[in-house]
Amino acid sequence: MKEPLVSIVIPTYNSEKTLAKCLESIKNQTHKNIETIVVDSYSKDDTIKIAKSFNVKVMQTSWKLLGSRYLGFKESAGHVILLLDSDQILEKTTVERALKLLNDGYDMLCLEEHVFKPEGWLSKLFEADRRLVHKFANVHLNPLEGTLLARVYKREILDIAFRKIPETLFPVVVAHDHAIIYYEAYKISKKVGIVPNAVWHIEPNNLRTLIMKNYRYGKSTYELLRTGYYEELLKRKVRFRKCASKDWKLGLQSQLLLVLKGIGYHMGYFSAKIEFLMSKMRI
Repeated sequence: MKEPLVSIVIPTYNSEKTLAKCLESIKNQTHKNIETIVVDSYSKDDTIKIAKSFNVKVMQTSWKLLGSRYLGFKESAGHVILLLDSDQILEKTTVERALKLLNDGYDMLCLEEHVFKPEGWLSKLFEADRRLVHKFANVHLNPLEGTLLARVYKREILDIAFRKIPETLFPVVVAHDHAIIYYEAYKISKKVGIVPNAVWHIEPNNLRTLIMKNYRYGKSTYELLRTGYYEELLKRKVRFRKCASKDWKLGLQSQLLLVLKGIGYHMGYFSAKIEFLMSKMRI
């Protein structure tokens, strides 16, 4: 029997530092019937060159993260879709194990993540945060209550979820793109599983990079809130981990990381708010 086709969609922008590791991990999967689609937002570095060296499908768009994932999905042919990031590295049996879980009756799957080479103090905070989240994962799969987000979907579920998202959001949404997709998918099915030890995540290794990344997320969140869509989801996402009190050692490290993220996030959020108010005053 022919192995089912799995489509892996990867949005990129100036991702030359991490993309090769990501694509190499896909190449090394024990499940071999995979198509990889890189959706690039006109990178200024060697991202496209690296993608083409792995002989994967490459398309370009001016749309942001949410739209890039949607366009990649529309280009895909697989019965199973994995929405991956360019800074993520798959464990070699991840796709194979995901397919087994889907065959067992799940409609979508979260991937347990670990930090890739957690050596510095910042990466160790990320690892503690991930350990905390996954330690209590099974009770926090509701997108309005937890922080885990599905990345593997049966095609029919993801298709309906994308059609529920307002079309005007596809070109502009950066932050919470996965949360929006999962939020719509969870309305369709509550059959969500978890693939253990599935991904290594290459996290920011210095404070400046972390702050700038979350600055962009903060700006994007304010702009999304102004549209009036997904207000309940977004307000619940800006909060501390509910499970932090259940493991104080991991919880303290997790809270410290969220405080550091919050510096950049709130700077971006209020920067976007001030820009909007200033533009209204000029009218």
